[in-house]
Amino acid sequence: MTTAFLSIMSLNRRLATGGPERLLFEDGVNLLVGSPNTGKTKWLETLDYLLGEPGADPFGDDEDEGLAAKYNAASAQIRLGEETFWISRRWKEAGGKGKIYVDQEPMLAKEFQHWLFAKLGIPLLHFPKGNPMSGQTWPELSFRMLLRHIYRRQGFWTDLADRQPEAEQLACILQFAGLAEHVFSADYGTLVEYKLQVEQLKFRRENYALTLNELARELLAHGDIQVDVSAVTIAAAKQRLEDQRGSLLAERDRLLSQTADSVLTIGQRSRVAELGVQRAVTSVLIETLNRRRNEVGDRLGELQRYRSDLAEEIERMTRAADAGAILSDLRITHCPACDQMVKALAEHSADCFLCHQHLPAEPIIDGMGAARLRFESDRLVGEIAEADELLAVITQEADKLDADADAAEKELIEIDQELRPARSAIAALADDRIGAIDTSRGQLDERERQLVRVSEALDVGVALTSEIARLEKLIKPLETSVAASARAIDFDAAAAHLEDGMNAYLEALNHLQPNTWRHNRVRVELSARTFRILVGRRLWSKALGGTDSLYFLMAYHYGLLTLSTVEGAHYPGLVVIDVPGDFLGEKIGDKENFIVQPFINLLTQEAYAGAQLIITGASFEGLTGAHFQHLKSVHIA
Repeated sequence: MTTAFLSIMSLNRRLATGGPERLLFEDGVNLLVGSPNTGKTKWLETLDYLLGEPGADPFGDDEDEGLAAKYNAASAQIRLGEETFWISRRWKEAGGKGKIYVDQEPMLAKEFQHWLFAKLGIPLLHFPKGNPMSGQTWPELSFRMLLRHIYRRQGFWTDLADRQPEAEQLACILQFAGLAEHVFSADYGTLVEYKLQVEQLKFRRENYALTLNELARELLAHGDIQVDVSAVTIAAAKQRLEDQRGSLLAERDRLLSQTADSVLTIGQRSRVAELGVQRAVTSVLIETLNRRRNEVGDRLGELQRYRSDLAEEIERMTRAADAGAILSDLRITHCPACDQMVKALAEHSADCFLCHQHLPAEPIIDGMGAARLRFESDRLVGEIAEADELLAVITQEADKLDADADAAEKELIEIDQELRPARSAIAALADDRIGAIDTSRGQLDERERQLVRVSEALDVGVALTSEIARLEKLIKPLETSVAASARAIDFDAAAAHLEDGMNAYLEALNHLQPNTWRHNRVRVELSARTFRILVGRRLWSKALGGTDSLYFLMAYHYGLLTLSTVEGAHYPGLVVIDVPGDFLGEKIGDKENFIVQPFINLLTQEAYAGAQLIITGASFEGLTGAHFQHLKSVHIA
């Protein structure tokens, strides 16, 4: 057993008039006995409300308005393991309707459930509702979900936990068996999250690729890419454009050459060719000179700033020398620590009266500061002189570059003026064809720019692929860990514990009242995905009739109660059952005793000390070994 027992010590209701009503309970079997309309069900509904029911108070929805006005608060003393607490609800207090008070400390319903889990030692976890890969958020497995298996309401005798989804039922059984924290582990949750992200990214990548292909066919010229957009097809398309550009340039040169041959004489062609070479050389020279001028200008600016810094340093040295001349005669006259006047001792007149070191010859001391200043000043003057020389050299170089650049610019203008007649003559014949070629080149440039844009868009797909690869690397170790944990879970052993408990109850019924259970033994099937209880080979709900279903559900609660002592399980040792008034198809008295006797026998065992059954009934005449609570006041609407 790893879970503390939860037991009810007392249940209390406060009348609007201020008077209390109380039921006291003990460990073991507690029988809440009374004829119809004595309030047995309302007492259990009050307990349910105290254990975190977030809805209205147990009397607020009652058709009889008198009950709603009769009570204004309820409380219970509960034991959790070795600790006792008072829990209360005060639905008519301002601000108290939605709160549960634990020893006067208010809590919201969810906080209270977390507190209960912590005290009981039940782990708090989340579980998938249905397919873990559905993408739905995993809800929290709450105490209220578990309570539907612990507290059997009078009208809910058709399922293990009426109106509870199968996935929620499975999670509750796994929690009771102590397997839920292993099945729904943090690694498993992370693994599912990563796998969902991978699926979403793959879907995005697929849709992205389809969309990009459609847009690319509209953006790109016909023939650039016809089948699929990828890095390979874009590279091939760029190469085709480059080949076409080269062909156009060759055609342009050929056209200009043919035109020049037709309109220029041999001498003119030679001169045009010579001027063309000169123009190219001059253009390169101008570019080189401009680059050199920028470099020299930057160097000149650095030297000017350096010289300015040196001049400022010399000025500071001069001010320091002047200050030294004024302050050199000042001596320390008072102690810096105690502010008393200091005097040189006669016997140590050759030592410093402050640091007591031997004093050198007086002229050396007097000249040391001045010598250092002169040395620094001489060094700075030398550096300024050197800087001036460099400035002069660089200024000359800058002037020469300016002159050379001006000369080159003039030469280029002269070459262009001499070429102008030949250009005009060639352009007159070749202008239309050259324009068409240049237009085609411009179109090729635009197509290449579109290819570059599409190529950049492909980077999004590459990023998606990289993210998928990163997540898949994280998934592999998680899959290994989760698979190893799943292999270590003994579902069969957990199913066998519940199965043995249920069959033990049914066997006890047959001993107490022969032929009560005439069906095959119960079989429990449990896995990470499914939970089924079979009678023979059929699902219990399809194999059993009305009365046998009631026996079966009692056996189910008995089986859950036996999990309380199983090491590692998380059943809290409490069963609350509101028995239907017509359990056997007829009004019952002592006939209900035999359904309770197996619980009495079980809970008297030492291992179940602190466990508890609270069950309602009409009489339980002659039943021993249980604690009775008799309700006699019949409420009539």
